[in-house]
Amino acid sequence: MIATGARAIMPPIPGIDLAGVFPMKEFQDGIDLKGFIEEKKPKRGVIIGGGYIGVEVSEAFKRVGMEVTVIEALPRIMTIMDEDMSDIVSAEIQHNGVKISTSKKVVGLEGDKQVRAVLLDDGSSVEADCVLVSIGVAPRSEIAAQAGLELGARKAILVDRYLRTSDPDIFACGDCSTVYHRLLCQPVFIPLGLTANRQGKMCGENIVSELSSKNLKPFPGIIGTAITKVFDLEVSKTGLGTTDIEHYGLRHINCVKIKAKNLPGYFPGASDLWVKLFFEEDSKVIVGGQIIGKTGSALRINTLVAAISQGMRLDELYTLDTAYAPPFSPVWDPLLVAARAAQK
Repeated sequence: MIATGARAIMPPIPGIDLAGVFPMKEFQDGIDLKGFIEEKKPKRGVIIGGGYIGVEVSEAFKRVGMEVTVIEALPRIMTIMDEDMSDIVSAEIQHNGVKISTSKKVVGLEGDKQVRAVLLDDGSSVEADCVLVSIGVAPRSEIAAQAGLELGARKAILVDRYLRTSDPDIFACGDCSTVYHRLLCQPVFIPLGLTANRQGKMCGENIVSELSSKNLKPFPGIIGTAITKVFDLEVSKTGLGTTDIEHYGLRHINCVKIKAKNLPGYFPGASDLWVKLFFEEDSKVIVGGQIIGKTGSALRINTLVAAISQGMRLDELYTLDTAYAPPFSPVWDPLLVAARAAQK
């Protein structure tokens, strides 16, 4: 069984080995970064990459008193969300004093022994005493490639529904391997914590079954659920979104977006909440969702996870007997409001 995980991508640019430059993949990375901040007390922090980890650490840097800049090579941050939803996150980050620079690539880091500046492809630079590199992870699949095993998306080890590689006597699981996507019906590379744990457990069970000449269990698959918190905003998504629709040419999927409240308008703490639902145009089966809001908003995504996993239609979501009490939800939960809007 191969379970070699993934590594943080560290681009081969000048200065990447300077003191004060950190990845954020292993637990030790966080300990090292925290120790550096406590000892050196950096004033200017730069984050390369505007994904989940990048935006989370931008808050942490800001809370310890740094001037913070997030640099993203793509035209926007949080590209895992739809553009209109990521714009909400971007506005929240900037409202809290974090600068965002998009459509610019980092070409080098400058400094003597410790990093002092981040160099960009437009000729400009950003001063920095501390740099976090957060541009994604890559599967540790070298041993599989050397063994002649077939690789899949992003050079992850290709596995079948039973977590077997192209050699049926070799299994693989976790962040080094592909995973079956229940909605796309194909293997993808989406390295997430629950997926890796669940694959590891089933991989062990299937190896025992193989050695005992028993039937193997197919991995149930994933739908790409993720959640994070950025300052006062909770952000979550599951299933398919606009990026998937465009990439895979899924012309049969439509969507609706609504703005509601996380709590009744008269109740203390009530604030705006956005829900975006994706559904099949003809069947009205729900295939994706994105939620952004303040306290108590994001975990509503688990209701959508259950709905999508069970193939529920919009009308079935709308008729759910959801819980209501002013400290938790409006009478009409925002998910019900979204389902009703989608039906129209």
